[in-house]
Amino acid sequence: MTQDELLAKLPAGLRPWGVTYGPAFLAMTSDEVKAWLERILKGDTIGAYQQVLDKLPKGAFLAEGETLADRWQAQNERNADSIALQKAALTAVVKVLLGIALAAVGL
Repeated sequence: MTQDELLAKLPAGLRPWGVTYGPAFLAMTSDEVKAWLERILKGDTIGAYQQVLDKLPKGAFLAEGETLADRWQAQNERNADSIALQKAALTAVVKVLLGIALAAVGL
């Protein structure tokens, strides 16, 4: 099967994904596809994703890796901002509680 034949079989919404990941599946043997499906069924999504990345042409693999790294970095930054906000909010609440506790013991 060619890339174009694969894309023709996919619904329009999946075609952009087919462009990116189709070459990996086209490079797999039927046993490799079966093993990939078994990984999915076992819940090994990271291993399954890595298996697909390993089958991509090296240039596509590197580009996809950079895209993922950029996404992870952006998410890490958002998480750091969220954690900082949570810590600041918790510190403010603890200061209020400290004031209440000191008043309750007469200080």
